[in-house]
Amino acid sequence: MSKWIHLLSWLLIWPTLFANDPDLRTDLVQRRQSVMEKMGNRGMLILFSADVRPYSGDVSYEFRQENNLFYLTGNRHPETTLVLMPQNSSRPEILFLPDRDPRRELWDGKIASPEEVADTSGIQTVWSSSEFDSFLDSVLYGRPYRSQASQFEDFFADLRKGEADVYLLMEPKPGLTGEVSEEFRFANRLRERFPGIQIKDASQIFQQLRVIKSPYEIKQLQEAIDITTEAQLEVMKILHPGLWEYEVEALIEYVFKKRNSFDWAFPSIVASGPNATTLHYHKSQRQIQDGELLLMDIGAEYNYYAADITRTIPANGTFTPEQAAIYQLVLNAQMESIALVKPGVPILTVHQKATEVLKEGLFRLGLITDPSTNQYRVFFLHGVGHFIGLAVHDVRSGDHLRTNMVLTIEPGIYVREDSEERLIAQGVSEKELDKIRPALRKFMNIGVRIEDDILVTEDGYQVLSQTAPREIREIERLMRENGKR
Repeated sequence: MSKWIHLLSWLLIWPTLFANDPDLRTDLVQRRQSVMEKMGNRGMLILFSADVRPYSGDVSYEFRQENNLFYLTGNRHPETTLVLMPQNSSRPEILFLPDRDPRRELWDGKIASPEEVADTSGIQTVWSSSEFDSFLDSVLYGRPYRSQASQFEDFFADLRKGEADVYLLMEPKPGLTGEVSEEFRFANRLRERFPGIQIKDASQIFQQLRVIKSPYEIKQLQEAIDITTEAQLEVMKILHPGLWEYEVEALIEYVFKKRNSFDWAFPSIVASGPNATTLHYHKSQRQIQDGELLLMDIGAEYNYYAADITRTIPANGTFTPEQAAIYQLVLNAQMESIALVKPGVPILTVHQKATEVLKEGLFRLGLITDPSTNQYRVFFLHGVGHFIGLAVHDVRSGDHLRTNMVLTIEPGIYVREDSEERLIAQGVSEKELDKIRPALRKFMNIGVRIEDDILVTEDGYQVLSQTAPREIREIERLMRENGKR
């Protein structure tokens, strides 16, 4: 299969996925308007599609659109460019698309026409990608393109004063030694060739807008979450000692595909026994043993929106006392953190609550000797959560929770085989280690993470992933009722 054949197979899919969806179109129109308002209703924004990335030989990875371009257009085409020019009264929005090609359509079927793209996105000006360079040359040199000069008058006036803003996505920043992105190289070319422009970073605009989800976006997130909780439930119904991690992973991703998920939002983490103490374990090559825990950190992606849910369950359907003690501590930390969620609450406060509960619990279990120190960091290895949306670790803006943010809350405890060495690195003395070692032996290789997706509502929160059991009794009952024990 040639690279362009593989690539163009995605062009066939796009027109049908969002056809006749007025809610999406309404959202897209409002998002573009909000971006132009953030630009001060002046200047020019240029967004490029993602690159097609080779996998091997003439085969490419499945194409996935750049998130911000998708956010404004709903468009999954490669080789696409969006231009916003708020000062252009007749054409403030221009989308440049590849031309239709009968040879490609012979292999892959009908490709979206400019009329179909306009109908779906609400962008009325759709031109060929081959025109983009000519368009930019004309406009940035102060010459009208396909329009009367009066349509560009305000932008050209800013050009003459050296005050024409051109917004590009400039994140992540490369520093002195990092790899320079295509956007940075493009920005440098613009600076060299077009006097009168000022390059500005559009990243902050999208961070401010994308962090608050619309009702349409929450609907997509809920679907991704529902698919993911169904996968968690299916595993709980069939899990038994002797299964291989890859068999569990296959079931999870079967459910994703069966429910029309685009794909996983991140590689599935299916980790049994000691593997559960590795945060991003991906190999899925171990056989699950009796008496062990299985940690599943998984997320479906639906219409580009990501879920992220973790459950930790006993392979044989019953938690041991040691497993239950760690599990209940993590669950308590999660529940107390979730209870704080409401608009206006500092994001850091949610993390601090989980840390406070875990510190006290680790001290009570004998895994640390002093909850006022950083000893807890040997066992609690990450932050308590992150935002989700078009990325599983989605954009963040501001320090306080706001209505219609969606975030995960995911405390965890991991008693790793290297815990003693890491305690020593924290400055724990030999005398203190003597007190901790019995608990280390007792809880060794137990890893527990519990993660749910939380919507910030006007007066509190909603657990969007509540259909996946997380109480010990609920998990054990579900596994027992399915007759596998």
